[in-house]
Amino acid sequence: MNNFKITFPTLTLAMTLGLFASCATPAPSAPATSAAPVVAEAKYELQPFAYAQGSLNQEEDDPNTPRTGQVLLCLAGDSTVTYNAGYAAGLRSHFDTRLQVINRSHGGSTTASFRSQHRWQDVLNLKPDYVMIQFGHNDGAVMDTATYAANLARFVDEARAAGIKPILVTPVARRYWQDDGTIVDDLGDKVAAMQKIAADKHVLIMQLHDRAIELYLKVGKAVTDNWGLEKPDPADPSKIIRDKTHFTAEASQAMGQVVADELKRVVPELAPYIH
Repeated sequence: MNNFKITFPTLTLAMTLGLFASCATPAPSAPATSAAPVVAEAKYELQPFAYAQGSLNQEEDDPNTPRTGQVLLCLAGDSTVTYNAGYAAGLRSHFDTRLQVINRSHGGSTTASFRSQHRWQDVLNLKPDYVMIQFGHNDGAVMDTATYAANLARFVDEARAAGIKPILVTPVARRYWQDDGTIVDDLGDKVAAMQKIAADKHVLIMQLHDRAIELYLKVGKAVTDNWGLEKPDPADPSKIIRDKTHFTAEASQAMGQVVADELKRVVPELAPYIH
């Protein structure tokens, strides 16, 4: 069989291809959109839950702790804000590593002793971005409410003068249950005094006292009765009972969640660091 070879002039071939191209259905164009590209959310490492794992006497952080976070938050308070008897360990475990905590809270502190023991000066020297200020459990034994309020106001003024944003925190409620299922409020005068300072000076305030009572009522007496630290019964020192003020590791975790949520509500610019 003979092989036949068909050839076309170059011009004729070009015209033919052009004709096919003109007849071809154009590919559909992508619809226009103004939506921004989806970007995966960055993941940041959470700080560990470390109950009673501070320095010094395991209550607090060393005042010479170097700054490592993008944002620094100092805690100024009494034993209910420490690592070994308060909610600080639970609170910190909800922060990622960009939000650093330096805790100068100390057992037995009042608005007066925190200053006289130079702990407040430690806070000012650290120059944090924020300081949470919670006192009230011990103040009633050594000063009247007017003095307590004046001390709080001075903390606020000095923090602001140093470029630090103060956050007042109403004292976390004790767990004095009554037979009718309610809880006695023995810190009401301190809460009211702090709220007035916050209103007068237009300062941020976390309503931890109320949030704590809400938590206690939610989980119930049987649970919270096991949240206190062990101590001798004043009526019979040979017996061990649980106190109504401080927090075990389990309670620190529970209250820490409450404090973290309240902090996000009051200081929304910190919300990206709180989980």
